Amino acid sequence: MNNYISFETIDLAKKLKGYNMLFNYRMSNLCVKAEPTALMPVTVFVAGTEYNLEDVANILRPDDFSFDVYPKNPNNLQAIIDGVFDMHPEFKMEMKSEKNANDEETHHVVYTMPEVNKDRRDVLNETSKAFHQECLSKLDACYAKELADTAEAFTKMSVPEVDEAKTGFKNIYDDAKEQSEKLLNAKLTEIEEGYQRYLSQQGESSQGDGNHDFSKSIHLGQYEE
Repeated sequence: MNNYISFETIDLAKKLKGYNMLFNYRMSNLCVKAEPTALMPVTVFVAGTEYNLEDVANILRPDDFSFDVYPKNPNNLQAIIDGVFDMHPEFKMEMKSEKNANDEETHHVVYTMPEVNKDRRDVLNETSKAFHQECLSKLDACYAKELADTAEAFTKMSVPEVDEAKTGFKNIYDDAKEQSEKLLNAKLTEIEEGYQRYLSQQGESSQGDGNHDFSKSIHLGQYEE
């Protein structure tokens, strides 16, 4: 394989991977579980300056379905609340307070992911599939452009070289499409599990037992991607 085709092969793989990464990022913001990536776009304005959320808050994830947000400066609590609401108004918010080592009362905010009832399940499924179709369209367009851009180079190559190059491009494209399908299926499974969790909780509630144990905590410390 000549150097030009080798470079184009690497470039195509990089571009297609980028589209799948964007697709996955968009789906991570369709929150069923408390995904750290969902907080990446949250910004907070403090004294006229825009900060990323992790710059002004420490974020814990006590369980798979909630975030616990502690302001580094208590004066920034309202700005943090405003920033999270702007990006994720669907999060359920609860203000908490506790005493610190100096017996001073401090405040933090717990955000719980919204329940996946039937209506939300339908919306999440439809949106995930729409994002997937957009991703596939971009994969298709990028692959078609690659073949068009290399058409002239193919005229200067032997038939075996052209076949090898086209096979390489096709394999990269097929792998990207397969990865896109896996990402979609994983999200649809997560949504369905969220819906079944909702039904289970509703059943327990109707039987007078709403104490299902989701208390396992995972200390994440400072938020990191």
